[in-house]
Amino acid sequence: MAEQPPPPQLWQTVAPVEFGPKLTDKTQSQALLISARQGAGFEVAAGQVSHAIQSRATQILLDFTAAGCAMRYFIDGQWEQLPPLDRETGDAMLFALKQVSLVNPADRRSAQVGSVAVKLKKEKYDLTLQSQGVPTGERVLVRLVAGQIPFDTLGDIGMRDKMAATFKQFLNDEADIVLITAPKGEGLTTTWNVSISAADRLVRDFQSFEDEARPEPEIININPNYYGGNTGITPFESVRKAILKEPDVYLFPEHVDAETFEMALKQIDKAEKKVITRVVAGGAVEGLMRLVAQYPEQRDAIAKRIACVTGQRLVRRLCDNCKIGFQPPPQLLQQLGIPQGRVALLYQPFIPPPIEQQVDENGRPAPITPCYNCQGRGYLGRIGIFELLTPGEQLRDALTKTQDLGRLMGIAKSEGFHGIQTEAVLTVARGLTSLDELKRAFARQA
Repeated sequence: MAEQPPPPQLWQTVAPVEFGPKLTDKTQSQALLISARQGAGFEVAAGQVSHAIQSRATQILLDFTAAGCAMRYFIDGQWEQLPPLDRETGDAMLFALKQVSLVNPADRRSAQVGSVAVKLKKEKYDLTLQSQGVPTGERVLVRLVAGQIPFDTLGDIGMRDKMAATFKQFLNDEADIVLITAPKGEGLTTTWNVSISAADRLVRDFQSFEDEARPEPEIININPNYYGGNTGITPFESVRKAILKEPDVYLFPEHVDAETFEMALKQIDKAEKKVITRVVAGGAVEGLMRLVAQYPEQRDAIAKRIACVTGQRLVRRLCDNCKIGFQPPPQLLQQLGIPQGRVALLYQPFIPPPIEQQVDENGRPAPITPCYNCQGRGYLGRIGIFELLTPGEQLRDALTKTQDLGRLMGIAKSEGFHGIQTEAVLTVARGLTSLDELKRAFARQA
């Protein structure tokens, strides 16, 4: 009897990606690709990256030890273990990835960071590779960022229609500040891009001030002004030059020095201009407090001119194809603060029974086919749970006097602010996520 061939490895099951080394000289780039393709690991690298993209992974973690190369994908905010690669195949794959990312393939000890453009069919991605030697071998983190924002509207990222309409009005008002916040790794960049895209960019001049080393994704009718790096321009000079163009909106995706931010804020009073910025924070009130802490000299101006602040958390979205509804008991609705009769069903992911219980009516094995949509995860993608803070007079006054988060939160709630917990319950009531997912997400942030 002929021996059965081994099953294909993951990288062999998909069409490979195309790599585009980030070299200004196209001849050098082609020469590098020709050299890399001759290596044993090039096909493995191109196939593994393709498999990760098609699995919706945004990160790949590679842990090299004497035994082999352990692999994990980061999908919808969760790490998933993959079958390991043998050490020889893993080493060859990493050598190729380092080659095309323009770092030293032979260095397995130093901290290195490199990047390469990636293309799969018509979709473009930016791959960033970080490697670091560790006592057991080497750890490598690969990040994959889509070149195109995968969401079009505020509703696509989870914001309720009524809140989205209110927020868009704030984005399009004049002579004030809008602040967008999120915890680290919780979708701040995506929300920023979708929010700016939702603003009226066709009749107003938007000028964005960006570090050349960390440019923002391109958005139509947003004019970038780069500073740092090879520009030889400071943030202050960048804003000063832009003022001469008399823009309507000043965008600050990153923290700039106090003098630069003060110059932009003065345009609010002088010429009824608008400032939109973002901060990493656990919530809207905390984000506002952090903005004031970053620019203490402008505390009064920020308190006076802040129009609204968004906060958010990311949760996994239930798969619409396989989620199952259940009638919630009255006690549960009461605990959630949902009025009796308001919600007929809540939803949870479909969890198949243990394999030994997957039998037909005659007791014969009948394995359940995983959902084609989510591959049996029960969740597909992530959405944001949003809060929208519109400071009242008491909160504005308190901002100039205290940095006590608890006190500021109490004042905000007394003025009608509905925090993230209330919005989380609404997200469950809308059938978008499950109670178990809320518990997991909020426990992670506690």
